[in-house]
Amino acid sequence: MRIRDILFKTKSQIKNIMERKYFFLSLAFFFLIFRLHASAQTGSPLTLSEIMFYPGETNGEFVELYNTSSTDTIDISGYKIKYYTSSPNILTSFIGGTKLSPGQFAVILQGSYDYYGGIYKTLIPANAIILKISTNNFGSSGMSNSTGRDVSLLNGADSILDTYSYTADNSAGYSDEKIILSKNNEPGNWKNSTVINGTPGFKSSVIIMPHYSRGSLVINEIMYDPGEGNSEYLEFFNASEDSIQLSGFQVNVGSASKYKMTTIFFLLPPKEYFVLSASSSIFNIYPNLTPGGMITISGTTSLSLLNEGTVIVLKDSYGTTIDSVIYTPAWHGKNVVTTKNKSLEKLNPKFDSNTLSNWNTCVSSEGGTPGRQNSIFSQNITRESTATVNPNPFSPDGDGFEDFTVINFELSAQLSQVRIKVYDSQGRLVRTLIENRLSSSNNSVVFDGMDDSAKPLRIGIYILLIETVAAGGGNVEVIKLPVVIARKL
Repeated sequence: MRIRDILFKTKSQIKNIMERKYFFLSLAFFFLIFRLHASAQTGSPLTLSEIMFYPGETNGEFVELYNTSSTDTIDISGYKIKYYTSSPNILTSFIGGTKLSPGQFAVILQGSYDYYGGIYKTLIPANAIILKISTNNFGSSGMSNSTGRDVSLLNGADSILDTYSYTADNSAGYSDEKIILSKNNEPGNWKNSTVINGTPGFKSSVIIMPHYSRGSLVINEIMYDPGEGNSEYLEFFNASEDSIQLSGFQVNVGSASKYKMTTIFFLLPPKEYFVLSASSSIFNIYPNLTPGGMITISGTTSLSLLNEGTVIVLKDSYGTTIDSVIYTPAWHGKNVVTTKNKSLEKLNPKFDSNTLSNWNTCVSSEGGTPGRQNSIFSQNITRESTATVNPNPFSPDGDGFEDFTVINFELSAQLSQVRIKVYDSQGRLVRTLIENRLSSSNNSVVFDGMDDSAKPLRIGIYILLIETVAAGGGNVEVIKLPVVIARKL
């Protein structure tokens, strides 16, 4: 064969090889792009719906899944849970198989969890399937309860179907729950569970909460120095016209202590009281309180209510401040010898919480009135009526200088029936200035130094008697003032 033919044949072979190579490279690239696209656009109806990373019992971490599809059953055999940077944990069937029906929950437990001796046996409903991971713990040693981490659901091909990054701000025994299961995992769509031990296998305890206005729920009583056998407690009052959902409400005391108002779904009716107590010993002191009623027992030794005073902040489920107070022992009555077993009560729930004059010492023999109207309750706070006389003395001698005196009075009621009379030093009536006249709260009357017969009164000390009755009925108020008539000698 000639060299030319050999070269031509070799060139043809090389061309064919290159064409085949480019074909396979293009095919591989196509499948790679297709796989990446499919992975990015899985459209999986499976979603992470609850993460228990800080369980209340040993080995009690769990992950909950939900099938949002209305038509498709999904077999999750071989699926995995990946915690943070650890190797994925393979799911294994435990109770109910691995097929997740439309609208069904799956609860994934630690491999080391004692299901038959644990709390979840009584919590997980029969219509949920239960799986375990193939290893003892999620990740290498369990989930962190102090630092937020990523939790992901992977299919059998290790494609990520869903990921949630939790924030480690929960108390022990409270999970993170997804609110709207069909939506994404943005932070606003996840909240701390409102019930202890979470809701494995059933509907989330977290609901779309309304926004409450400041002052709708108020701090109404503070027992910070309980006596023997009693407990620290806080009383709250629903001052609004609507029921308030207390789930998610939190009480912050001082700079570090936080207490949940309730661990269950609880609607507080309007104009009703709710009590947060440190200890159940409160039931021994106040018989009107009953377990299971409008009260939460925190189970702590105290509520961190300091005898020297501290700040209390009430926040709703969105973290909005609804009421706050900075109390001190000085808020007690001036004649109180000891604050032991004597609560601070607000005179009226509608009054401002941070005004000293709106608080005082409970006068009940029990030392407090948790769950009922305060012992010092006042429907209205009326200012004290006052009056002044100017000039005093005055000299009604006709010389044009201080011939009259003006009686200015400021009354507690907006409208009052007023009577003003003048008596001499012997207690004898000498002049009636006003007799049952309707008056506004601010008014003035001129006294010319004459008696009822229009004769000049003698020099000396006289008594002004001002009597008022609020229009429509009310307390009678009496003001007595001296007035001196003088003349040139």
